[in-house]
Amino acid sequence: MHNCIYFDTNVIVDLFDIKRPFHEDSVAVFKKIFENEEMNVFINTDTLTNLFYILRLHMKFSFDDAIEKLEFVKNAFTVISTEINEIDATLEICKEYIFNDYEDAMQYVCALKEDCTLIITNNAKDFKNASVEIVTSRELAVGNKY
Repeated sequence: MHNCIYFDTNVIVDLFDIKRPFHEDSVAVFKKIFENEEMNVFINTDTLTNLFYILRLHMKFSFDDAIEKLEFVKNAFTVISTEINEIDATLEICKEYIFNDYEDAMQYVCALKEDCTLIITNNAKDFKNASVEIVTSRELAVGNKY
């Protein structure tokens, strides 16, 4: 069982966008994981920034509704701050082509920073070079992988 779990930004976005294909799976996983009080769940500060942008621009949430969603996420997860050490590590793994997307690389570095053993994403191919277990919300919703 995993006690330290990192959530990719796309899973958080899926919670709020009923049109996305993984919406129901992400909601089910969110509920299942948060029923277990022994699990530590993480996002990083960039997730909040990206979520606000997506909620406002793509999903057309009002400013107040977007802020309300950010408050909910901030309170549900432990938010990892990104500092110069994480930026340097992220740039390094990008330069080494371990990851080809800065945001995914930063999330991975933050997951490692907190000793997470599982990353939940709805785009597993983005984490193909990760050294921790990667699962999708669909795999967790229909199976019992954790």
